[in-house]
Amino acid sequence: MLLDYIRTNYKAGEPILLQNIELDMKYDNLCQQIKKLIDNGALCRYMDGVYYLPKKSVSGIPYTLSADTVAELKYIRSRTNSYGCYTGHTLANMIGISEQVPQVKEIVSNKTSAVTRTVKIGKFSYIVRKSAVTITKENVKAVMLLKDIENLSDVHANASKCLKNYITEKRIEKALVDTLIPSYPLRTYKAIYDMELTNVFA
Repeated sequence: MLLDYIRTNYKAGEPILLQNIELDMKYDNLCQQIKKLIDNGALCRYMDGVYYLPKKSVSGIPYTLSADTVAELKYIRSRTNSYGCYTGHTLANMIGISEQVPQVKEIVSNKTSAVTRTVKIGKFSYIVRKSAVTITKENVKAVMLLKDIENLSDVHANASKCLKNYITEKRIEKALVDTLIPSYPLRTYKAIYDMELTNVFA
């Protein structure tokens, strides 16, 4: 039953979170069934609570999950929902403000109760912070902008230009920003004003 459920709901090589398995089965029994599947090779374990159906590359080499893929499913997005986003130096690198690739990626998410915590996924560490607002598919791009904008403005001389391009590309609306910004410090609004971003919003 468990293997049929997994094959129906997941593709080979796609991360499976134990907490997301929706079956009428006691937790201990579910863990035992997962162990049996791993023992007979029908399922692979990436780390505690994270599994995937076996997959091989074109050259026949066994596939394994990437830490970023797991981190994104746990803290950023599922197939249908957004509940987090990259921030800080990670975002600065993504949108071209900085060429420096951060050693530890930063995430803000609904999926944590701690204000700030460091989590280990595979061999990599991630800083995960609780979001000041509830992140959704509709507001995630705006949250990415607002979370660390006052710090992004100090990273590089071209920060204003890069942020303007990001706002235009993602078509971030001023009305949406206006509903979110009261949840952020006054310095967030000041950074938007100082970098002359207010006229760029859709």
